[in-house]
Amino acid sequence: MSDPNRPYDPDYGEQPPPAYPPPAQTPGTPTQPLGHGPDEEVVQPVTSGTQNPRLGLEVGRYWAGALATMLVAALIGLAADFILEDVLNLEIQPQADLFGTGSDAMAWVVAGALFALAAAIVLYLLVLSTPRPRAFFGWVVSLATVILAAVPFADLSDPVPAVLAAVVWIVIGSAVWSLLTGTLSRTVVRRTAT
Repeated sequence: MSDPNRPYDPDYGEQPPPAYPPPAQTPGTPTQPLGHGPDEEVVQPVTSGTQNPRLGLEVGRYWAGALATMLVAALIGLAADFILEDVLNLEIQPQADLFGTGSDAMAWVVAGALFALAAAIVLYLLVLSTPRPRAFFGWVVSLATVILAAVPFADLSDPVPAVLAAVVWIVIGSAVWSLLTGTLSRTVVRRTAT
């Protein structure tokens, strides 16, 4: 039995507990000496994570997924306009008709597709430039969706069309986020730094 004043005894093969927290180390400094002699094995320095792999994308598959996401977002806009206005006879606040189609349904189709395209471009740039691109992308899409859902409330003459438009934007934003992050998980690749 060991002495309470000496919790470990090297005479009986007991080792002291490791230092906690571990001592700080400057990134890039070797933890082992480099061997260069004829009989010594060459040991690579430990870099403490300074050579982290970078993310890349399978570009063709990513953009195919982005185009499919644009199609889904456009169809959500079309279905929402059709179901709410034509089937349920509810008025939904129209979107800006950017291409002069003269149709509220086509304005929703264009708005959904452009939102998905912008989100795909943002995600692509985040993957190439930032750490944890999925987390940043989630925040960007969430905040953009909140802004687009709040825009119809600027005109408070009738709240029902504004609420319906906000719900449609929330559905479009949720679909774009889930589809593009799913696409990212299937197309992202890790490249080792050379």
